[in-house]
Formats: sequence, structure tokens, C-alpha cells
Amino acid sequence: MASNTSIAITVAQAVAFLTRPLTATYGKSTVARLQTILEASLTAYYAPTWSPSDPRSGSGRRSLTLSPTCLPPRCIYQACLESGVQWFDWIALLGGMEFDLFVDPGLVSLRFGKRGTPGANLVTVWADQATVPVIATHHRKTSSLEDAHMHAATLQAALDAQRKTFAQRVSERDMHEDDELFAMIAGEISAPAWEGPAPFPRTRSSSPLSTMSTHSRSSSRSSNSSSGFSAASAASSATSYVSNPGSGRSSQTMSRRERARQARVYVDQSKNAVTPYDNGKTTVLTGGVMLGGPRRV
Repeated sequence: MASNTSIAITVAQAVAFLTRPLTATYGKSTVARLQTILEASLTAYYAPTWSPSDPRSGSGRRSLTLSPTCLPPRCIYQACLESGVQWFDWIALLGGMEFDLFVDPGLVSLRFGKRGTPGANLVTVWADQATVPVIATHHRKTSSLEDAHMHAATLQAALDAQRKTFAQRVSERDMHEDDELFAMIAGEISAPAWEGPAPFPRTRSSSPLSTMSTHSRSSSRSSNSSSGFSAASAASSATSYVSNPGSGRSSQTMSRRERARQARVYVDQSKNAVTPYDNGKTTVLTGGVMLGGPRRV
């Protein structure tokens, strides 16, 4: 009965230490489920070698190595699967360092570094006052209960600092991913075509001779005053362009309104002859052409 009480208390202290950093990331229900499953699995794992009368017996077989580079032992990994806790997130919250977990009767301790190496360090996480004098001979680095509490406080402070650093790293990583996402969106979205400047169609340049030829043909076909006005306007523009090619502004670059304003109205009074037409003749009436006029007697 005393053995069962000892293993339950010691395992509960080990589980409480291992799951304490998870409260800042996972919900209370998830952490509680993990603690329940972990206590049951660790109790079953430690029971065959548990001996409160001889705490040193089976200590090596009860050692569990936890590393950020590989999965944990089956008794811990099964609890992760059933509770939905990611192991690599968990070990990162524990400091992101490899260590050995020792759960002995009345004592929970961690060892950083390999045994026998100069950098190896044994830290006591929890110790029962009744069993500390007995276990002190086995764990020489933890010579007293006061020293054990000091090491536990030091480790807890280091874990708290590491947890804050990890949270900061997660925040910075999220900000970096957001920046990359917005950069990708900005690269995919382009301005609509209607927002850009519309290209102005270039007009085909025409020589003064072609302009004169065009207006000459229209002048020869028409026999009314309006045709005379068009011919006079075109001739005036062409004459101005040819006679003064070095002027500041040519007729080619003038707008329609400027050319119309500079043109002079000209009516040819000599073109009043009547042209014969089938079943009638053409006459000039108020500037227009009327077909089928009365025949001349």
C-alpha cells in the first residue's frame, strides 16, 4: 500500500512538471486528458522496478530519454496521440534540449548531457523529505533538500525564459509568413487595363501635295458655293503650309477649330452655269443643287 502511494505521488509530480508549459498553448481539457493518460501509462511502466525500500534499484531502467530530434518512448508518445498534443511542440516548450528523466521513489530529477562527461548536469525537480537522505547517496550532485529546491527553481526559471522566447519566435514566424503572403498577393494582382493611360492613335501623316490633290478633286466635282468654300479653305491651308514651312505652327498640327477659325469664306460668283440633266437640269438655289428644274424654252 505504501509502495502504491509512493509511486502515485512521485509520478504525479513528474507529470505536473512535464505538462506545466503546455497550459500556455493548449486548452485545460486537453492538458487534463494528457495528464490522466500519462499518469496511468507511467505508473504501469515504473511499477515492475519500483521499490521504496531501495530507491536505487532499477533507476537506470526507469530512465526515459526525451529529445527534440526524435519521438519519445512509447508510454509518453501514446499519451500524445490520445490527447492530441504534438510532441515536438511539447519538447520545444520544455526547452528544446535533450535530457534524461529519472523517476525514483521520492525523487524526480533530470540529467542534461551524457553520463560521465564533463558537461553532464543532474537537476532535481522534486524530492520527498522522507526519502531525500536515502537518495542523496545515489545522486551525489544533489546533496541536500535545499540544494534540490535551488536546482528546481533554476530549471523552472530557464524553462519560463525559453517559453517566452519560443512564443516570440512563433510570433515572428507568423509575421514573416504574413509578409510573404501579402507579397505574393501583391505580385498576382495587376492594375486593370482601363486604369492605365489609353494609347492615343497616331494619325498617318499626309504631305501637302496629297492634301492639295484631294481638295482639287472635290473642287472639280462640286459646282456650288459650299464646294467653293471647301476648295478655298483647303487651298488656303495648303498655300500657307507651302509658302511658310518654317512657321511656328503648321496646319498639320492645328486642331480643326483653329483651321476653321483661320479659314476665310470664299464664294465663287462665276460658277452659275446650268448643267443639262436627263428630264431636267440642275440649278443653284440658295446654295444647294435642285434636280429636275423647268426646261428652257
